[in-house]
Amino acid sequence: MAEVTNEMLYEEMLELDERSKQTLESLEELVSFMKETNREFAEGQARTEALKKKLFGDRFDRYGAYCG
Repeated sequence: MAEVTNEMLYEEMLELDERSKQTLESLEELVSFMKETNREFAEGQARTEALKKKLFGDRFDRYGAYCG
């Protein structure tokens, strides 16, 4: 069985540290992408609601058929 040296452990720790940095960068990019996507979704939803209000007025609300 091979002997594990401090140098081997140190090299492994450096590799793990680099991989954790890459993972963190990827996670930060994902969070940024998700925030942007949510913002775009909210804007689209607001436009849709405004169009529905413009097209249908309060007909849905008046008859209790729409709960937005």
